[in-house]
Amino acid sequence: MDGFILNVNRIHNEDLIVSVLSKHELLTLYRFYGARHSQIQLGYKIDFETETNAGVTISRLRNVLHLGYPWLYDLKRLMVWQQFSQLIYKHLQTNDAELDSVYYDLLEDAGKIFEKQNPKRVAIESYVKLLKFEGRLHTEHFCFICEEKIIDKIALARAFLPAHPQCIHAIAIASKPVEMLFNEANSMFLSDVEVEQLYAVLLEGL
Repeated sequence: MDGFILNVNRIHNEDLIVSVLSKHELLTLYRFYGARHSQIQLGYKIDFETETNAGVTISRLRNVLHLGYPWLYDLKRLMVWQQFSQLIYKHLQTNDAELDSVYYDLLEDAGKIFEKQNPKRVAIESYVKLLKFEGRLHTEHFCFICEEKIIDKIALARAFLPAHPQCIHAIAIASKPVEMLFNEANSMFLSDVEVEQLYAVLLEGL
């Protein structure tokens, strides 16, 4: 099967606990001497097998093959990808149920266009899709602080909650580009400065 490495923890010097997002679950796997293997890195897409032994509570990660992207050697893009991968991990790590494929598909789709577009724009647009799927996207622009309608300028808090800039003491953004972002998952009309601002909000957590 294949999946995305969302978290890596080193234990016992060179052994690793690896969290891999497959199509329908977040797997926690053990890899002996995993620190020696360059294909086991945060954010990497891999093809792999699991091995379960009687009496052992955690399955082993085996036969790992790195399914690379050409942009992985661009350190700026890789950093954004790894940051977004870890945010997905933190969002899903307490979920023991079978997952919808939307989380895997989100990373799969983003990975295909990461080289062609501003990676922070891709991450923001992917996050909007995630919020919409989970029913957490507030397309009606009412301030979550004062509950009054937002007319012209808008600010976004964690989870892209809309607010009046003066209510949360944040930098204002024109509401029309935000409407397009929310309705179409398209950041085209946001300036690069606004993208940096929204990416900083994204890093606060999903």
